[in-house]
Amino acid sequence: MNLPSKAIAILLLCAPSALAASQPRTCVFDPESPQNCVRFVGCIHDEGEYFYGTVIGQTSGTLSGRTSEGETCFGTWANEDGKTSGASTLTCGPESARFKYFARSNDFNVVSGVAISDKGRRMMSWAGADLEGYLRVKFPNATETGLQCGDNWVPLPDLPKTETGD
Repeated sequence: MNLPSKAIAILLLCAPSALAASQPRTCVFDPESPQNCVRFVGCIHDEGEYFYGTVIGQTSGTLSGRTSEGETCFGTWANEDGKTSGASTLTCGPESARFKYFARSNDFNVVSGVAISDKGRRMMSWAGADLEGYLRVKFPNATETGLQCGDNWVPLPDLPKTETGD
């Protein structure tokens, strides 16, 4: 095995553990901190496949998470200057999408986004400081907190609860 091949093999072996190490153990909502963290969830198409994870940053930053199929997700996001709207990119396994998002609820500090992936599948997402509270209001007849992905009900994935920073 030549040197570049060895380097790529080592990188591939270390990548999952490096991603796990970058996942915050707690998710602290503190808009004044560069480590500001909120949770996100979303639907891929209408078959019940979903994605979830955490968003880090103030007016721009990174996303990391997983899909319900076990694919690793990563991306970046940035607000438009002085606005609560913006764009993000998300890659989950072999599929990528560029989301446009906008403020959905000031009461819950939640944004929602929409995209068409490079595979032609419609994607929707929600992210915010009180994602759980927002989803309870959005889906008031649900017996458990979650989201509707097509005809399928998806319980809120197990993520660190967003805490408020002091």
